[in-house]
Amino acid sequence: MAYQILSLKWRPQTFADVVGQDHITRTLVNAFAKDRIAQGYLFTGPRGVGKTTTARLLAKALNCKNTPGKSCNTCNNCNEITDGRNMDVLEIDGASNRGIDEIRNLREMIKYPPMNSPYKIIIIDEVHMLTTPAFNALLRTLEEPPPHGKFIFATTDIHKVPATIISRCQRYDFNRITVQAITDRIIHILKEEKINIDDESIKAIAGKADGSMRDALSILDQVISFCEEPIQYSEVVSVLGLISHEVYFGLTDAIIERSGEQLIRVLNEIRFSGLPVNEVVLGLNEHIRNLLIATVPKGLDTTEISGELKQRYEDEASRWDHRDLLRISRQLMELEISTKRASQPHILMEMTLMRLLEMDDSVSIDQLLSKTPPLRSQPKYKSEPRSKPKPISTFNSPPNPKSQQTVSVPKKKQEKTPTAIKEPDAQKKIEAVPVETPPKSETPKVSITIDELKNQWVDVAEAVSENRPSLGMILDNSLPVALNGKHLTVDVVNESKFNVGILDRSRSVIERKVHKIFDVELRIKFVLDKSTSNNDEIKKNRTKNTNGTNSKDILKKVIDKFEGELLR
Repeated sequence: MAYQILSLKWRPQTFADVVGQDHITRTLVNAFAKDRIAQGYLFTGPRGVGKTTTARLLAKALNCKNTPGKSCNTCNNCNEITDGRNMDVLEIDGASNRGIDEIRNLREMIKYPPMNSPYKIIIIDEVHMLTTPAFNALLRTLEEPPPHGKFIFATTDIHKVPATIISRCQRYDFNRITVQAITDRIIHILKEEKINIDDESIKAIAGKADGSMRDALSILDQVISFCEEPIQYSEVVSVLGLISHEVYFGLTDAIIERSGEQLIRVLNEIRFSGLPVNEVVLGLNEHIRNLLIATVPKGLDTTEISGELKQRYEDEASRWDHRDLLRISRQLMELEISTKRASQPHILMEMTLMRLLEMDDSVSIDQLLSKTPPLRSQPKYKSEPRSKPKPISTFNSPPNPKSQQTVSVPKKKQEKTPTAIKEPDAQKKIEAVPVETPPKSETPKVSITIDELKNQWVDVAEAVSENRPSLGMILDNSLPVALNGKHLTVDVVNESKFNVGILDRSRSVIERKVHKIFDVELRIKFVLDKSTSNNDEIKKNRTKNTNGTNSKDILKKVIDKFEGELLR
């Protein structure tokens, strides 16, 4: 007898044998139990997931003589349907019978009662290949077929089926079969076939199948033909052209270590082994995805990765910052698209990976403000809430509105890291500010004049620029013009109404900087000044402050420090 491939030999013969489609088989079984059988069914889903097989099982359940609603697989009707020779079940291919003439013949054929079965059933595979006139010719018969007529359609592209056809059928969406379900089925088949194979090989075959049981059994046939028993993973990798995990770990090790020598060595192995570039990129993207999931506590528990490999991913993920992995994944997504139309995909992949060696570490705003060095080894996705940064301590007492004392000299800007100042330096800083000591029962009240505000307004702009460079650049073109009690009016020169609105919405930030520099609580009002009368005084204040730098200088220093560029 001629050899029968596994995908045909182990084709499901009952609803219980169908793998990974319980939501469909259960619905059909219950429909028979409740006698609620529709006149038309539409099965849709990816290849190799059981659409045509389920259509045949449904036909056997409808025409079985011994157990209607179930396929006994012993009566003549069940055996004939299994062999594809039953006269009352017509299975045709929509790709080769797609015209209106073929549909007219079906309409005439279904009018005649069945010969030896309760129903005359028409199964059309790849129904989306029918032409538009053919679909239109089928509408009336599909909606109101004769009592003995049933239609079962199967398609891999539901979007090409007209809505008028879909609305006349019961639609069932078949899912991709999970790796675990494919693995369990392969183990069962190998046990019945008495073939020895290791677990790693079975998982490799199930992963290569990409959710298709038919593909999995075809690959298994190929592996059995190539390998000697017992089948080993190294032989499976060779026959299927799989890429070892060592290649991907070697690439990511080279990137995180910034080792060009190691990266070139791994890339040469890929090139000389003849591995297809698109497969390498797809696998590397999956590898980065596993590393990203491993940064989440117990994240890999939801995946289908083996225990030993899972531990290796967790160890490797502890060296990475999840933000860097996201950036790498974005680059690989673009590479995956580009390699499909590149004339030299190997060079494109190599240049992209070499560029990843120059990728800077991700730094959060909190790290920039606190000057914490970025560490890829620090914990990721902490479950406990992040602690708030401690406020910068000051040596002077905070202002008290009840006090009556004044300060004749404005306090200079605080240092960024006062905690690093030793005690003698702190004492000198206190002595440099001539504050009159009030009685113990009172605290000094701080006041300021408009001239002092004008002279030191550049300090305010610089202080704002440290955290908000764009806001400081706008504030750099402003000048205090009037002080009425605690209400300060600031004119904004050579700016748009939009920028004035930004200053107004960020008023609280600027007021805190004023309070920090002058020890004065003021309410600021920003007014657009269309005249040029204040231009000279603003320029004068900029040049007067020779010890400081303006916001543009600060922005330039930030760009130089982080080797960045300004995008306009």
